[in-house]
Amino acid sequence: MLSILMGGCSTLPSSGPTAGEISRAQQKLDGFDLIEVEESAISQIMASPSTGRGRIAAVTLPGEVDTIGPGDVLQISIYEVGSALFGARAASMGFTPASGSGENLPPVTVGRDGRITLPWVGRITAIGKTVDELADELTQAYHRNSENPQVMVSIRENVNNTVIVQGDVKKPGRIPLTLARERVLDAIAIAGGSSNPAFDSIVKINRAGQSVEAPLSAIEPGSSDDVQLLPRDRLSVTFRPRTFTVLGATGKVAEIPFQNPRVSLVEAIGRSGGPSDERADPAAIYVFRYEPAEYDGSPAERSRPVAYRLNMRRPESYFLAQRFEMRPRDVIYMANAGANIPTKAIQVLSLFFSPFYTAKALSR
Repeated sequence: MLSILMGGCSTLPSSGPTAGEISRAQQKLDGFDLIEVEESAISQIMASPSTGRGRIAAVTLPGEVDTIGPGDVLQISIYEVGSALFGARAASMGFTPASGSGENLPPVTVGRDGRITLPWVGRITAIGKTVDELADELTQAYHRNSENPQVMVSIRENVNNTVIVQGDVKKPGRIPLTLARERVLDAIAIAGGSSNPAFDSIVKINRAGQSVEAPLSAIEPGSSDDVQLLPRDRLSVTFRPRTFTVLGATGKVAEIPFQNPRVSLVEAIGRSGGPSDERADPAAIYVFRYEPAEYDGSPAERSRPVAYRLNMRRPESYFLAQRFEMRPRDVIYMANAGANIPTKAIQVLSLFFSPFYTAKALSR
């Protein structure tokens, strides 16, 4: 009877492979690296963190934020010292003088071809010029109708030199750029800031046909990632919570959010309820991940799957686990203890025979 019982142990339900089965699979398939969590492994992990820094800096481009573009609405004022400008000719066209010697032309919108139409000047190109450059050109053009004209140009509605901020910010919308040269973090602050923690927020910038993203927490003020914004940039902030998964012989199989900027392996084990006293092998706790990995835990170029093994029977492992930092998409697996398989069989037999003994006792 006992031999039949032991032969059927392999068919009993289990929450995953044992430590021996994982080691044999690694040796046979060579599909992943198996590394013991020791001092040397901790030092190597800490030396190559995946933070996402340097990604947004890749789209840095030169550019200006004070040139006129299609869709801008311009306010043009013309002045001349001493007398009303253009006299009766201006009044006949319905222009209201700002003073005895000036005229405010009606607001004019820059067309899709970058040109505007003005009285006594005709069609003139405005796109790509600053307001001062356009004012100088108009001053020269109006010399034909006035002895000493002075032209002032301002942008009444700024459409060209703007960026769009959208997503999980408190005040999404269009933000005008100024000569102060706003940066990525400036625009997010003007939009009310992120609605979620910085470590769980992803910033994506679309610029000139390119698109890159990085964690908001990786962008430091004034750094190369905090790039100066250019007209027609589009920023989006997305909530992408970091999580790790706990499987195997544990008190709680679950996907667990980080909730803090950094979570150690010992904290992650504690959140899961720890290894099961009845089923787990404390000498075989694994962390599965890709090395090297991107900031979000996805495989990087030429990465390999790695399984880190932590032996909680060794006292020093508790200190090492405090320095082992979790990464997004990590999988913690708590292996089943091989010695628990016969115990499961005995529990099954106990459930099978207990009604018989109960009935026998009642019959007495």
